[in-house]
Amino acid sequence: MRYYIDQEIFSRFPNFRRVVVLADNINNQGENKDLEELLRKAEENVRGGALAAFPDLLRLNIWVEAFRSLNINPKKHPPSVLNMIKRVRGGKNLPYINNLVAIFNCLSLNNQLSCGGDDLAVVNGDLALTVSDGTENYTPLGQPEVREHPAAGEVIYMDTATREVFCRAWCWKNGDTSKLTPETKRCAINIDGMLPAFTIEQLVALGREAAEMLKRFTGAETEVRLMSPETPEFSIN
Repeated sequence: MRYYIDQEIFSRFPNFRRVVVLADNINNQGENKDLEELLRKAEENVRGGALAAFPDLLRLNIWVEAFRSLNINPKKHPPSVLNMIKRVRGGKNLPYINNLVAIFNCLSLNNQLSCGGDDLAVVNGDLALTVSDGTENYTPLGQPEVREHPAAGEVIYMDTATREVFCRAWCWKNGDTSKLTPETKRCAINIDGMLPAFTIEQLVALGREAAEMLKRFTGAETEVRLMSPETPEFSIN
């Protein structure tokens, strides 16, 4: 399958970069106490002054401005990392859903960026970060009986064959169809960043960090890819 980012997105947001970590032969069963400890430490750091300038951090505000430019209300549909940080700073722990989710939640909290993951077993066509025409289908996470359609012009992450949206509003909310479960054996984890809030080197390093965590906590075999205006696509075997 192909994995590509529509050039229209890079045309409007030339500083956008996505690092994709591909993982195979995953063991996502059970809970890992060491990983849970890392997640709780990340939460403590968010509450303990590490984000003293919140919500004025460039890494967060750059996404708020991007959402506004797309006519997405960041208060109603906040970037996932902003919603997560607000929840944690409000005193709530994140649920330990499974090892894969815990890994990218740690990365999100520690680095103030949006991460998400999708089970590759459900993909029928190509994976695309593209612009919606409003006819695609979306099943909200945890609501498998609900069907929605994204707004025309919305940035979406989708399966081109089924036109099923895996994530709405760029990095707002993952869908139910591609959610990571204990049975997931193969997945793609997306790490989104904007220059200059991150350098390319920092984003690639975070991809490698995610790969190391995947190997340590799930035994996965991994591959790290950088997507940019110069390299907007790659193939997944």
